[in-house]
Amino acid sequence: MTLPTLEDFFEPLILRAAHYSHRQLVCVDQDLATVLGGFDETQPPLIVGNTEYGLSWRQAHQKLGQECGHIVVEVNAQFNAEAFCAIAGCCRAGALIVLRIAALDNEMPPSVQRLLRCLSEDDSVAFNCHWLHRLPQQRPAKHQTHSVTQDDAIAAVEKVVTGHRRRPLLLTADRGRGKSAALGMAAANLMMKKPRRIIVSSPSPAHASTLFHHLKATLQIDDAGQHIDYQGSQIRFIAPDALLQDAPAADLLLVDEAAAIPLPIISQWLNQYSRVAIATTEHGYEGTGRAFTLRLKQMLDVEQPQWRTLKLTAPMRWADDDPVERTLNALFLLNGDDVGSDQTDMLETGWVNDMVIEPLSRQQLYRDEACLRQLFTLLIAAHYQTSPNDLARLLDDDAGLIFAGWLNNKLVAACVVSQEGGIDWQTCHAVVAGQRRIKGHLFSQSVAAHLGLAEVLHDRLWRVQRIAVSEPYRQQGVGQRLLATVNKHAAEASVVGVGVSFGATAVLTPFWFKQGFKPVKLGLKRDQASGCYSLQMLKPIQPLNWCDQALRLFRQNLPIQMLTSHQRMETDIAASIIAGLPTAPLSEEVRQQIDGFVAGGVGVDAALSSLQAWLYHHIGRVQKDDENATLPILVSRILLGLPWSVVCTRYQLAGKRDAESRIRNYIQIHMTT
Repeated sequence: MTLPTLEDFFEPLILRAAHYSHRQLVCVDQDLATVLGGFDETQPPLIVGNTEYGLSWRQAHQKLGQECGHIVVEVNAQFNAEAFCAIAGCCRAGALIVLRIAALDNEMPPSVQRLLRCLSEDDSVAFNCHWLHRLPQQRPAKHQTHSVTQDDAIAAVEKVVTGHRRRPLLLTADRGRGKSAALGMAAANLMMKKPRRIIVSSPSPAHASTLFHHLKATLQIDDAGQHIDYQGSQIRFIAPDALLQDAPAADLLLVDEAAAIPLPIISQWLNQYSRVAIATTEHGYEGTGRAFTLRLKQMLDVEQPQWRTLKLTAPMRWADDDPVERTLNALFLLNGDDVGSDQTDMLETGWVNDMVIEPLSRQQLYRDEACLRQLFTLLIAAHYQTSPNDLARLLDDDAGLIFAGWLNNKLVAACVVSQEGGIDWQTCHAVVAGQRRIKGHLFSQSVAAHLGLAEVLHDRLWRVQRIAVSEPYRQQGVGQRLLATVNKHAAEASVVGVGVSFGATAVLTPFWFKQGFKPVKLGLKRDQASGCYSLQMLKPIQPLNWCDQALRLFRQNLPIQMLTSHQRMETDIAASIIAGLPTAPLSEEVRQQIDGFVAGGVGVDAALSSLQAWLYHHIGRVQKDDENATLPILVSRILLGLPWSVVCTRYQLAGKRDAESRIRNYIQIHMTT
């Protein structure tokens, strides 16, 4: 069969895409020059994945939030799913997204082979290849319910200020709906009506750039930066840590990309500010933050029961029911239903022991699309952000191991593990000396460099990448059983230890301590995805001297870190880390000074070292039911070293004398613990 020229093939596809205000996916296998010749010279496509003629994958990912026309994407072993989703989201209606298959099938990694298989089974995708030629099928028009538009979102944000206090707004949207733009335009409208003080916070200034761009466009100003004064109104960006620390007065707090900000910080903001609008992305080109949204809603139900929500649904660059959006969501499993929808009411006592835990191979996942969907949906529901590249790694990573927990033929839990270490001594010493980095081995390299010990990288370790349990099955020992199985297989494989790195929270940290893991390193900066400090822990499978050394060094460094680099750590998280550490008996001189402090003969600042020692000792023994509102005051001043003014403001105390009195009374009551 003679195939039509690409120009003849592309032209009707472009016309139809423009007619329906949709985009169109096309797969071809011709050489690049032939593909480019299929486009009108006046509308040349953007080439992606080919640094000689177009954008690298990194450059393509940086286009997120911008707009473009046709694109030609190179599909080969270097294909980057996350960057592809990002650049596809930049294409306007009427554009072709052409996937040029630039390598043989057996030269592709499994994730790309799966991608091509799924595309060939999707009749909305056009093909002009030697092995498949077809035009896309026109699906029946989907009945559209009322779409929530950007104007609806703008009005809802404005009502946060003009309506009742203590009714925060949660604005959710898939990427490409104009959520950040709506925040900026609403802020501009409010500033034009009367003088107002508005604060914007997001994980970084870059995350707020779209908001400020549309704010300036609406105000018709050219001011640079993110601190703007306009006719008596003021709007400025403040980083999350600084906002929590300083808590300046404001008429409105706008929080954008909230999924990358820890929930405890958002909770404190909601207490500090009476008018708050929070925006977060659920399904994005770069992944999904749906699990965060669920947790945020649960928190709002408890702390702000009058909260309101609005889901922005109308896309900005294309019409509803765009076939490309539908295909990409299905292809990268970004719209899967929550596996945790099952109920456990009918489960018999001891059901956890009936759960079958077994390794799940990459070959099984490649062959069984339903199993892959269950696994990835489970991971999405359990983690803040999950991206298309995470899906690719499940299929491609030779060092990856997966342990799946099955109950009644349903996947209810999973643990993804990476094999690390086993590196030759010469490379180990070069890494520790800072002379080179090796691909992968994230935990081993980090700890080896931290301790200055090549032995860490030479030893064979496993690292828990992700552990997920379906919602109805949590808090019943499933995670503990999963890790016990991982430890058993690790021992059989002569692995010396199992490590984990996670964003430390007051819930997660005690879990890992309970499983026998020991802290070896605390990150100096908050993780971009979770918004928490990264905590690295290790469970020795065999006796490990360097693990004991790491624990002693961790315990030695922690008091200094909390007074300096981690001064803004949440008090409950700080306490959860301290609670798992070994403690030594208090010395006689420390006890004497504590007695003097309780008697009133010495103040907090003069007895700070002794109070720190006592508090470390006390936190490790205090029962959760015994905690009260005063303990965070002690942690804030004694362990984190926050200024008295900040402590008094945060806990609504009359002044330093009031704060010291509460600290003294607390210690007097708990002297024997």
